Amino acid sequence: MNKIAHYLNTHMLGEVIVSPHVLDAYSTDASVLHYEPDMIAYPRSTSDIRKIARFSWQLADKGHTLPLTPRGAGTDTTGAAIGNGMIVATMAHMNRIFEYDVGQKLVRLQPGTTINALSNALALHGTAVPELRWDHQMASIGGSVASQRSAIAYVDQLEVVLANGDVLQTKRLSKRELLKKKGQQNFEGEIYRSVDGLIEDNPDLLDDMVHDDDRLDHEGYVGLELVKEKNGSFDLTPLFVGSQGSLGIISEMILKAEFANQSPAMVVAAFSERAHARDALDVIDKVDPSAVEYIDGNYFEAAKLAGKSFVFYDEAKEQFGSVAAVVTITINDFNERVRAKKMKRLLGQLKPLGAHVVADSDYINSDLRSISSVTYWLLNPEKPDLSSPPVLDGMFVPLEQFDVFTTELDAIMKHHHIALALYGRPLDELWYVRPLIRMAAVADKQKLFKLTAELSALAKKHGGTPFGASGDGRLGAGLRIESNDKHQIFKKLKDIFDPHGTLNPGVKHDTTARDLARQLRSSYTAPSTTSHLAKF
Repeated sequence: MNKIAHYLNTHMLGEVIVSPHVLDAYSTDASVLHYEPDMIAYPRSTSDIRKIARFSWQLADKGHTLPLTPRGAGTDTTGAAIGNGMIVATMAHMNRIFEYDVGQKLVRLQPGTTINALSNALALHGTAVPELRWDHQMASIGGSVASQRSAIAYVDQLEVVLANGDVLQTKRLSKRELLKKKGQQNFEGEIYRSVDGLIEDNPDLLDDMVHDDDRLDHEGYVGLELVKEKNGSFDLTPLFVGSQGSLGIISEMILKAEFANQSPAMVVAAFSERAHARDALDVIDKVDPSAVEYIDGNYFEAAKLAGKSFVFYDEAKEQFGSVAAVVTITINDFNERVRAKKMKRLLGQLKPLGAHVVADSDYINSDLRSISSVTYWLLNPEKPDLSSPPVLDGMFVPLEQFDVFTTELDAIMKHHHIALALYGRPLDELWYVRPLIRMAAVADKQKLFKLTAELSALAKKHGGTPFGASGDGRLGAGLRIESNDKHQIFKKLKDIFDPHGTLNPGVKHDTTARDLARQLRSSYTAPSTTSHLAKF
């Protein structure tokens, strides 16, 4: 066995595995990239993660680098859950929900807990973390927090293992508490001193980041502007949220829940033309729904080929001949009268727009709540040589730019002779594109690379950002053409937390377009959320 694996196995409660088929299972995530690790660690406790990080740090001190890549379910689409060196996989053992404070609605848990497990546990108390509804239900909570800036809305505190193996407990510190932290003569004290200095030295840049806050942008460490408030209080939590494991490894967390209606109402509208669906979004917005999804009709056709059908879709197709788009609206108000009023208003205003409209009350055995799962289907599953990989999942494009954005998107696809399906969350102005290509073909792999760059430029052209839903990962680092002042600050921040470059190297920094081209897969299938259990 590998000497490092053997040494760590003698000191850890968990396991370090070097079996070739396990390494292969962890060489991909949900992205289009491939990167085989040297070993997989399954820690059972924070202490295990500390021992791994400390060992990696000590090796780096001697001039030998052992990169560490934290990983949950591997649902990241930017290549942030793959890397060389060691994968630190938390889902196998570190998946406990420790406690729930009913009064404060706070839940303490480990990062390997799945979103589905947490949602089911919170539902017993009539609460939920609403922002998690968009994530894959078998994704890990740790992965969600580490990849999404929006997670800051529900993160109360974090326990983080630093690059040297020390443990950092995050919370908002008063000005006096910050001075005490800065006085510590250890790595944690150095971090507080350096981050505070970085903030104080770049006030104009941070002001610009605050003013750009309405633009969903997960590039770099955009939580930096939230660290220090005007009253001098200080909290490192926003830095780790969305950092994709490049600043530290989250080992425990406390999340904030809120009361949620466990039986929301739902309306679904199918349209024969995309323009009609776009017009409907303005009407829907005035009703103040809790969630809206835009789903390309191609997804339903792909699901149908695999044997999955939806009654409302078949009815709409019979009425229109073909369905261009489906829009789902969720109404989550607790007051039943308010829900009924909104439902009635939607039904009355959407039908004149040419929509086939149904509500969940229209079906005894409703199939409406399972609609979101339709996006899991490949666009053309009956042809094994074709796949529909994520290109830029979660681009932020302002809704007022939707028409011109989709028109130019169609032109790009026509130019490359590629079919696509579009999925969106209009309230958040986030859009997901899945092209249909043959990744085994060299020409299509080159086409995919060009397409990713063109979509990134298209999002920016229309006042958006390529990484609006989650962090930029390897993909964003490789697509970056030039570095500006903000990127330089982010690189300095990375160096503060990771001076030896052992934490997820290549993620957010130091990956080139040439690296991405070498790492592109030759085929694409969705990641297995059970691969973390494949030890032997």
